[in-house]
Amino acid sequence: MERAKELFEKIKNEGKSAIDDFILTRKAEELFLDFKRSADNGSVEHLHTRDRNNLAKAISGFGNSEGGIIVWGVDCSQDFDGSDVARAIHPITNVKRFVSWLENSISGCTIPPHTGVHSHPLAIDTEGNGFVITYIPKSENTPHQEVTSRRYYIRAGSSFIPTPHDVLAGMFGKRPQPKIKRNYQVYPLRINKTECELVICVGLHICNDGPGIAESLFASVLPLSIGGPKCNFFFSHLHKGFLVFKSHNCFCTIGGRDIRLPPGGWLEVAQMDIILKPPLTKKLRIEGSFGCGNAPPLKFVFENSSEGVKSWYDKIFPILMTPKYDDGKTKEIVNELLCIKANE
Repeated sequence: MERAKELFEKIKNEGKSAIDDFILTRKAEELFLDFKRSADNGSVEHLHTRDRNNLAKAISGFGNSEGGIIVWGVDCSQDFDGSDVARAIHPITNVKRFVSWLENSISGCTIPPHTGVHSHPLAIDTEGNGFVITYIPKSENTPHQEVTSRRYYIRAGSSFIPTPHDVLAGMFGKRPQPKIKRNYQVYPLRINKTECELVICVGLHICNDGPGIAESLFASVLPLSIGGPKCNFFFSHLHKGFLVFKSHNCFCTIGGRDIRLPPGGWLEVAQMDIILKPPLTKKLRIEGSFGCGNAPPLKFVFENSSEGVKSWYDKIFPILMTPKYDDGKTKEIVNELLCIKANE
């Protein structure tokens, strides 16, 4: 059980003896406990403005932190060590009425309202006077802004402290997001001498340059034109946990929930095999995107004219047939065909 709830239940069960013990032991206010003397002890026909403001500040502060309780009807003052301790009781008049005033005020105290707040009356005499305990749990709808001052509070020690914007952003801002960069892994060119086929293999890499974890890694590739009627295109992946499928002419892959990319990490999400075979009478154009589910996708286009594809093939294929081919220049050679810029 959370500490605030535990305190609330303890006071409810022990009643006035719990209050008396607070006074006897000079109980100090702390992270989950706040004492409040009502501005008018609840003696008029409405909740005093000061009491309402204290309620609002507590809802914001406790709700934005780990929760807490207010004990209404107890006065506290500073002890010799500087802590605020329970000193005297100042019972609330007609505690049930006071509870109703508090309940009616809750929805207007903060933006957004904290729906988990509720109060409990502790009557100590036959006239219904006594104490009120207000329970404010940690909220699931943070942050809560106090309406009157338009400030956000958190509980720190025994005080409610206005929260600076940078602290608030760190506590309740969006989760750190990944920042995706792309990279292409060009593998050694392969040839089928008998069929005069030249195979270009390009891996699509996701690099996470942001502070957040990248999830739901994906790639989608649409080969609109691949150079000629006898050319071909294949799409695959290297890692288990990726689902590969084809929708119309679009090839897609997406990683499962267990595949995540930490900050500074990289992963190849897909491979494309482009198979060029004469006659090369059409242009080359491949469109696609890749990335992750919690960041904007990165789009790409690989393209070259029909003349450019034929000229490139006619130059490269004979070199691959001889020992002159240098694997170290593969990326440079493929970049020329796909018109990939050096900084991509």
